[in-house]
Amino acid sequence: MQMIEIGMASDNFRHEDRSVAYVFNWCRKVGCNVVEINTVNGEDFFEALGFSPAVSLDCDGAALRRELEHHGLKVSQLDCHYALHRWQSIPYMISGVKLAAAIGCPYIATTDGAEVPKGMTLEEVFHRAAYHLREALAVARTHNIGINIEPHGPLTTNRELMVRLMKEINDPLLGVNFDTGNTFVAGNDPVAMTRELLPWIRHFHVKDVAPELRQAIGKETGIAASDVYVGQGINADNIRKIVDLLKANRWSGVMSLETKGEANSAKSLEWLRGVVGKGV
Repeated sequence: MQMIEIGMASDNFRHEDRSVAYVFNWCRKVGCNVVEINTVNGEDFFEALGFSPAVSLDCDGAALRRELEHHGLKVSQLDCHYALHRWQSIPYMISGVKLAAAIGCPYIATTDGAEVPKGMTLEEVFHRAAYHLREALAVARTHNIGINIEPHGPLTTNRELMVRLMKEINDPLLGVNFDTGNTFVAGNDPVAMTRELLPWIRHFHVKDVAPELRQAIGKETGIAASDVYVGQGINADNIRKIVDLLKANRWSGVMSLETKGEANSAKSLEWLRGVVGKGV
């Protein structure tokens, strides 16, 4: 049965210094029962003081699960974005996998860095990322947790290399967390890229793009979140077409909204509900 669910990224509220508890309460208030949680490795004093909507990978998973159940929420994905070419990405992903298993979350997400590191080629980044992913997938298999790669850097916003990476590793637990905004900013056609990567897409980040960023298209590889609400920017028509494509292919999964701040989040939720609800 096809079912597109709408989720909310906790990172939206980082821009207003809100806590994870605030995000959980907000989601319950607006009737959004799916949340995507940003993570930190170790302890972050901003999180401890209640100014960051992230959770530590060292947190008590059982306590977090009870808190989520109390709010009637499920977690669609844990964001574990440590650049894939760095060795630290391996323990980061492994810790994310274990926490995801503890709270009943099906996926973690990762990506590459914003630039090809000095002294490396893109081909070398590819091979190092593949090696690091294989190391983490060995643990993911034990816990039956998927690892999704998000387009956000020079490796992952490259359509050909993303397809090659999926085919070369060829693991059912490896998927794609497709980002509508990053792919657009990087100069891709998000609809065409969605179509090509659809066999591997397990989760979405839904970002619009502010008109002021038009000049940056093809020069950057992504944005943290949309400065405008989803539906207000120059990527809105692509998002509509992607939803139509998903419906036509009977895709099921979560489309998680990424936009800056509470007001934008509320308007984005209203807009995407209207788009997803059409024809369902």
